[in-house]
Amino acid sequence: MNKQFKAKVLDASMNIRFVDVEAVDDSEARRFIAAAGHRLMHLRQIRGPRFTSTRQKPFNLMVFNQQLYSLLEAGQTIVDAIEVLGRNDKRGHHRSIFDTLLKALHEGCQLSEAMQKLPSAFPTLYIAMVKASETTGTVKNSIQRFTQYQTQVNEIRGKLVAAATYPAILLSVGFLVISFLLLYVLPRFSAIYDDTNTANATVGFVQAWGTFVRNNTALAWLSLLGVLILIVTLFVHPGVRVFLSKKILSAPWIGEKIWILQMARMYRTLGMLLKSGVSVLTAMRMTQASLPSNMKEQLEKSIQEISEGHTISDVLMQHGLSTEIAQRLLVAGESSGNLDDMMERIADFYDQETSTWIDAAGRLIEPLLMVGIGLIVGVVVLMLYSPIFDLANIV
Repeated sequence: MNKQFKAKVLDASMNIRFVDVEAVDDSEARRFIAAAGHRLMHLRQIRGPRFTSTRQKPFNLMVFNQQLYSLLEAGQTIVDAIEVLGRNDKRGHHRSIFDTLLKALHEGCQLSEAMQKLPSAFPTLYIAMVKASETTGTVKNSIQRFTQYQTQVNEIRGKLVAAATYPAILLSVGFLVISFLLLYVLPRFSAIYDDTNTANATVGFVQAWGTFVRNNTALAWLSLLGVLILIVTLFVHPGVRVFLSKKILSAPWIGEKIWILQMARMYRTLGMLLKSGVSVLTAMRMTQASLPSNMKEQLEKSIQEISEGHTISDVLMQHGLSTEIAQRLLVAGESSGNLDDMMERIADFYDQETSTWIDAAGRLIEPLLMVGIGLIVGVVVLMLYSPIFDLANIV
């Protein structure tokens, strides 16, 4: 995760300036400052969230890949291509990244070695692919392969986000509507029944709740704010997210689907790395870092057994990292020597299965949420008006 740094520097004009730097650690931040031609005087990390509009935009690796591949395809050398991309960064948002790459390349470093100096911009998987392809002279193909991999991953991620957006909006609006009814409308209605003697359980609840809110208005609204903060904290806190992910994965139906989604990502990453020339065990260790904690444990055991000479197809099946169809494809890949192609086919199969259940779940969850929220709102409204109907019958 990137961190924010505030640096006090001396620029080329011998003027003291304060600049904001986003980097993985202070050593990378120092490289950014040096690449920009500044002399560092003081560097400190900015703690906590930042809401200023001057925050640096994240480096778009997808666009960088597409542009770099186009330039290499046109016959440009890697150094020339990086120089062109740096000049095209008109606003200078990522000039330090291009300057750092160029400086390392001019010093005789390989492209992968230059990228290792910039962990905030280039992930480990990408660097490993480039490094493996440098020995065979297929850097261009490796870059294209990673672009295709990222496109496929983003496609599934986009479907998940699209499927979750509408239910999230429904839940948010429903929560706000119900909170408004309980904290604003119901207390005012309850005042109507204060002078009545109607023996009705609904009236009793309405009067009790309304009286409490009227007498503790600030406490009620602060409690609502506290609930909102608690919900946001639960979803943001890393420990809570790990706990929730384990619970979701252990659920009967949704856990199986999420497991399939994670396996698709695992097989696609493995296939991409193997195609780039990375060895099987190295590819599995690198893929392990991008998986949830429970899958990391399973993959770690698999790596240990594969290193002892066991076949990949049997080990992955034994540890729950494969299905019957996937195992058959892995056996075929092991026998024919095209394990990388088989892993990509497995990933395609899992992605198709994931897309199918995402569409089905979206069509089912949305109406269920609408019905559920409508029922809750209806119950609250009924509590408000049913005593009025009782009073009318008494009269």
